[in-house]
Amino acid sequence: MTYRPPANILEVLQKIEYEEALPAGDPRFVETQEARGSERTFSRLARKFGWDPVSDAFFPPNEKHALFFGHIGSGKTTELRRYAERLNASRRYYVVEVDVLLKLDRNNLQYSEALMAMAETLLERLLGDGYALDDDALWPVREWFETAITTRSTQREASAEIKAGAQAGGGLPGLVKLFASFTAAVKTGASQKDEWRQQIRNRFTTLAAAFSQLIRAAEAELQAHGRAERVFFLVDGTDKMRGEDTRQFFVLDAEQLLAIQTLAIYTAPLHLKFGGLLGGKLDADMVLPMIKLHERDGSRCQAGWTALTRLLLLRADRCLFAADAEIEQLAEHSGGHPRELLRLLRLCCEVADDLIDGAVVQRAIAQLAADYRYFLRPSDYALLVAVDANPAQGGNDEAAQDLLHRLALMQYNDGRWRRSHPVVRTLEGYQIAAAALPAAAVEPAVPPG
Repeated sequence: MTYRPPANILEVLQKIEYEEALPAGDPRFVETQEARGSERTFSRLARKFGWDPVSDAFFPPNEKHALFFGHIGSGKTTELRRYAERLNASRRYYVVEVDVLLKLDRNNLQYSEALMAMAETLLERLLGDGYALDDDALWPVREWFETAITTRSTQREASAEIKAGAQAGGGLPGLVKLFASFTAAVKTGASQKDEWRQQIRNRFTTLAAAFSQLIRAAEAELQAHGRAERVFFLVDGTDKMRGEDTRQFFVLDAEQLLAIQTLAIYTAPLHLKFGGLLGGKLDADMVLPMIKLHERDGSRCQAGWTALTRLLLLRADRCLFAADAEIEQLAEHSGGHPRELLRLLRLCCEVADDLIDGAVVQRAIAQLAADYRYFLRPSDYALLVAVDANPAQGGNDEAAQDLLHRLALMQYNDGRWRRSHPVVRTLEGYQIAAAALPAAAVEPAVPPG
């Protein structure tokens, strides 16, 4: 059936989902590689994990843990799903997509639960695809689990849930139920979470060895069936953790992640890359660039305008816009950020009667700008004006990192230049700061975006 975008304002509004990553084959998907300048991003990622997509040469590392950075909402998950398709199709990798937000509590997440979710998802995937592992391969993980978690649970209600999983039976189905019972108990915020985490820390060396052994057994089974040579974990949602949880996960507990002998890539928030805290432990140079509306020199990037226009018109029929000018204004004030474009569209749909005209677009821009006004300080405006005057600079201090995290500051071309969010530039605070900037500090005028 041919896809048709919604042609009713209310229907458009109800179908806007910020957290939604488009699945394979979704008709709303828009190719953005040229618009981002990321044509070689997939090739670089594949090579990091030992595969050349052109020659099909394959020399995988024994283990590799990499981070995939980008602004929150910039399309990392949608892009990674396309990469996963290609990696799976190569029959070199068996890609296991782990959505930690689906399985765990994003507001209180540590590596211990993430590793459990990775193990659970691998086992679920193997079981669902009809593969089997013998008890010798499963026993080390099950024994560790029952020793470290099941027998040491002191909270009655949590213990009952975990122990019910332990009694579910043997083999791969039984171990899947055991892990599922654990992640379910963790997600509900059981009071025993801290105790479990301590047990995992105390016995982590044994867990790492058992998990790595499980992965090797899975790879042997996949190789025997000609399906793949290596297991590859794609861990999504780790870019949406709270600030301190992000530092704990990627910095303080990096050694624990690295102890698992596997291939894995984790989504990570852009500001983490510039904090100077990663210390080279994780492979941390992959960035999904933003969609560009302009190049560094101010020239128009037509690929970016085309991509954002298509993205918009696949979610709202062209008949809903009074003219092309309104479509262009929405694209321009998104700064090239897909989620910001959807936020503007949502705001338009909330106030429009029949058509999205110029007045509606201006109200949407003002409303989105107001969201930024709530947290921006005079010093923030001064920094944003300074960055716009010289986009190649901007620093990596705490203030700049915070503005990147909050999207008031946007980054393009893998970090080679930055610019303030276009709606921020409509605010009085920004205009006051711009007027106070010495004329000698200002570069030649560059179009917004």
